[in-house]
Amino acid sequence: MDNNILNNLVLYKGKWFSDLVDMNKIENASRQRPYEISTVLSYVFGSKDGGYTTSLDMITGGLGNVLTIDQDTFEWGVMIDQDRAVTIRDARWNGQPIDDDSTPGLGNTPITLWLEDAWFGPGATVELDDKSQLRFMDAPYQDGNLYVYVGFITNGNPASYIDPEMLKAGHQVSRLASAYEEYSEEADILNYNTHFKMRNHLTTMRLTWDITGSAFSTVMAIALKDPKTGKSSYLWAPYQEWVAMREWYKRMERGLVYNQNNVNKDGSCNLKGKNGRPVYIGAGLLEQIAPSNRRYYTELTLDLLEEFLFDLSYNILGTNERKFVAFTGEMGMKEIDRVIKDKVAALQLVDTVFVTGSGDNLTFGGQFKTVRFTNGIELTFKHLPLYDNLIYNRQLHPVTLKPLESYRITLLDIGRRDGEANIVKVVRKDREFVYWTIAGAVSPKQGYGKSGSDLRANAKDGYSCNFLGEVGIMVKDPRACGELIMLSE
Repeated sequence: MDNNILNNLVLYKGKWFSDLVDMNKIENASRQRPYEISTVLSYVFGSKDGGYTTSLDMITGGLGNVLTIDQDTFEWGVMIDQDRAVTIRDARWNGQPIDDDSTPGLGNTPITLWLEDAWFGPGATVELDDKSQLRFMDAPYQDGNLYVYVGFITNGNPASYIDPEMLKAGHQVSRLASAYEEYSEEADILNYNTHFKMRNHLTTMRLTWDITGSAFSTVMAIALKDPKTGKSSYLWAPYQEWVAMREWYKRMERGLVYNQNNVNKDGSCNLKGKNGRPVYIGAGLLEQIAPSNRRYYTELTLDLLEEFLFDLSYNILGTNERKFVAFTGEMGMKEIDRVIKDKVAALQLVDTVFVTGSGDNLTFGGQFKTVRFTNGIELTFKHLPLYDNLIYNRQLHPVTLKPLESYRITLLDIGRRDGEANIVKVVRKDREFVYWTIAGAVSPKQGYGKSGSDLRANAKDGYSCNFLGEVGIMVKDPRACGELIMLSE
């Protein structure tokens, strides 16, 4: 880009067809390269426009993490680990209930457990919550909805017994291994765990605006740096089109983050439009985060942040990727910066120095951008201005009088599974970004009508433009996504 251009967006007065290549207008680019143009615009608005509108869309559509589907619903499975701990519902020793004074297993006597599932075979060795061990003698028999196992303490010491607390209802047992005598015909069993299915629905969004005949004659030209090549490549559009485009992506961002699902499990929808057809709204990003992965704070500490990341990481052990992005507002960035600066000596800054508030050139004194913790967890901070907007976020912190939402820290696992991104934008085929014009006295291609043979669709002195998109967001594996939410006192 030219050195005299201060940033990636330049406004100047110009005539529509003066020294401009018609192919580079947004509407023409959309027609010629519909998939490419959506990716470019997502990236530009999400990163080059200060991230004001589409930070979420930037890490999905802007980076090419888009799934195109033929239907208006999308389903995906989340495979959970084959190993699991099984809950104890009851336990007996010598045929009697176990109390705090019991010594279950003493003298190599059997302990009987009622478990929720038939998860273990004969000869399986298991661990209780305190790591004490039992060996199950036989396959279980069913007692109502529970499964009954008989086990012995594995060390064979007659003086050993199990802490009765570990056998109370609600505690758990998990497989250790198995052990058999010579010439045995028995064997432990293999467990299968089918994945659970998730389903979301695309949301159809629309926007319309009018361009008057006067606005058609005097326009603003918009220049954007090509985010892919870094070279001087421009998209040209009237100023009103640019404003509409920016507002479109802003509204889409809010929907992708905050939308609340209204589709019933049977696929029906109770919300109806004026024509009687259902108005489907798919779940946004925040609704796809499990309630168990939300924690609340009044003062952020590094220990709280680090422990939360550790907990989220435990849910994805074995994926070999512990990369997170934290979306937060100005106050969240301030809190994160404060706690990390307090402990900077114990952490590794990926860029080795502090980050200024402008661009990627790093100098001392700014806010942190990416930090790598001691166990390999990498956390990148991304300002999400959506959380700062006082118009939409009206609940204020009682002391700072800033939006409580500005303190929200949304932690997203942005690692990849089998080469696929975990956070994905989902779009309907050929309907991610639909753009059309209804011509009146003016047509954007033909200009003003000059004769009765110029056929137009209405009598307006101008023309109307429309955007339509059918989009959604998918968190493929939500187990490692969570939120830290500020509580006001």
